[in-house]
Amino acid sequence: MPLKFSANLTMMFTEVDDRIARIGEAAEAGFGACEYIFIYDLPVDDIRREMDRTGLEMSVINIAVGEGVQMGDLVAAVPGKEDKFRENVDAAVKYCAALRPTAMVIPAYRPPEGISREVAVETFKKNVPYAADALGEIGIPVLIEALSPKLRPNSILTTTAEVMEVLEEVNHPNLGIEYDAFHMYQTEDDMAGVVEKHLDLIGNIQIADVPGRGEPGTGEIDYPAFLGALDRMGYDKWVALEYEPTGSTLDSLAWMAPWKNAA
Repeated sequence: MPLKFSANLTMMFTEVDDRIARIGEAAEAGFGACEYIFIYDLPVDDIRREMDRTGLEMSVINIAVGEGVQMGDLVAAVPGKEDKFRENVDAAVKYCAALRPTAMVIPAYRPPEGISREVAVETFKKNVPYAADALGEIGIPVLIEALSPKLRPNSILTTTAEVMEVLEEVNHPNLGIEYDAFHMYQTEDDMAGVVEKHLDLIGNIQIADVPGRGEPGTGEIDYPAFLGALDRMGYDKWVALEYEPTGSTLDSLAWMAPWKNAA
């Protein structure tokens, strides 16, 4: 089964200022889906209209991590801010109901200064079921994403094993794993082995090379081996390109030629 690729339109096709118009650029380049790092400042109806026009799907939608449906410290990890987290979940439900992504992602980002990791993780565990229930009502899985502390200092979950500890304790059927190879290359060995071990829980994979976060082939990660392993193990969800092109976006896609030919 050929791999399916999605374009992160926060980072790619930035030659076009209009972020919604980038959906059309991605479709013309041959992508089957798109995603954004932060989507809540874009009109949901306009996004839906462009998706319908081009036939693109939405791979994932990230919840807004900060208070007030904004970027910022992880409100899901703050005791006493449960209502603010639920506000972010409610916004995610609205966008997910309209755009029908394959999943909604909660990045395990940093808590505000003064909150210990232990308290943050325990608070996170208590909050996550609300998101899983709310998104489950519209048929959308919720994925938890670990982040490398080298790139996102003080993130509360930094390896797949730590995400699994949360999943096992919370034990909710609508929770899974977002696997970001750019982050996990820096925190765990044998990425392909980790993915295969938890394949039934992984709902989306994001890729970029290390250290510069450019396209595959510009850094240290052996992406032919990693993507080949995904293909062999039958991974059938989206592989999202969450990288910063080192040149033009279209030029940065040359590495995909063997995968297009294989498809």
